[in-house]
Amino acid sequence: MNSQLGHRVPARPALLAALLGTMLAALLVLGAPAQAHDTLLESDPADGATLETSPEAITLTYSADILDVSPLVRITDESGEQIAEITPSVDGPVATAPLEEPLPAGESTIQWRVVSSDGHPIEGTFTVTVEQDAAADPTEAPAEEQPTEESAPAETTAADEETQPAAAEDAEDEGGSSMALILVVLGVIVVGAVVAVLVTLRRRD
Repeated sequence: MNSQLGHRVPARPALLAALLGTMLAALLVLGAPAQAHDTLLESDPADGATLETSPEAITLTYSADILDVSPLVRITDESGEQIAEITPSVDGPVATAPLEEPLPAGESTIQWRVVSSDGHPIEGTFTVTVEQDAAADPTEAPAEEQPTEESAPAETTAADEETQPAAAEDAEDEGGSSMALILVVLGVIVVGAVVAVLVTLRRRD
């Protein structure tokens, strides 16, 4: 009896070691594909960003070179209506989706889907808010008002041109009158001086 127990006891640690080794190998096999998936490192615009105007493109940067296999960027507005579906260009770890039409004012949801470097598709979603609607062009109103604003100086200039000759004539008349008055006064002074000299000479005689 003792000899049988002595043979069975050493078998238990060996069995436990074999089970632990099998479980560890299974965990490593199952965990390897999940760790190999690429991840999105950053986006431009960033998730949750609020922009004054619409960006020209959506840029996605991943942790490794992604495969150029059916990449997709889909954009929906606040109501959930799809406003764009773009096939981005892939350059190494970067996918770029140019916007043919600007994003509308409000919150837009960007959904992306690419194929990871390990061959598995990955996807994600983020949001961007645009404050100003590109459809409302702020330059249109000033352009319409420009003729009205320019017409006023033109009328004023025309009025000034009409008054300038009259003012010049008045100035010439005033200048002529002043000059005539000065000449008369000088003439009186000269005549008076001549008469005074003649009177003085006669008295001496």
